[in-house]
Amino acid sequence: MAVLSFLVRWALLALVVVVAAWATPDVDLRRGAVSALVVAALIALANLVAEQVLRLLPTPDSLLLLAALTLLVNGLAVWLASTLTSRLDVDGFVAAVTFAMMVSVFSIALGTLGMRVGRRSAEA
Repeated sequence: MAVLSFLVRWALLALVVVVAAWATPDVDLRRGAVSALVVAALIALANLVAEQVLRLLPTPDSLLLLAALTLLVNGLAVWLASTLTSRLDVDGFVAAVTFAMMVSVFSIALGTLGMRVGRRSAEA
């Protein structure tokens, strides 16, 4: 069951990557669905590394500072992922941060939708 959950989350992140690339100027996703899966895996891996680095840093007192720092680190993760593959083309760090923000927004929206669908199926 854990493997299925992992595969579903990976596919959903790939879908989010496609939508975010479409919605973000200066970001180009090349070569179809396989590219989305590769980029999703690279972003997940980069975020995993970034999360470990963030744990080493002192915790900021402000929630706004934490959000800004997380957004910058996610932008750096996207930029790093774009340098590791030719399947994702990001024109600059601002575009990477914008793309990371779009991925976050679409992921939250998809997660909220999934929770609602899960609750409805549990009630039935």
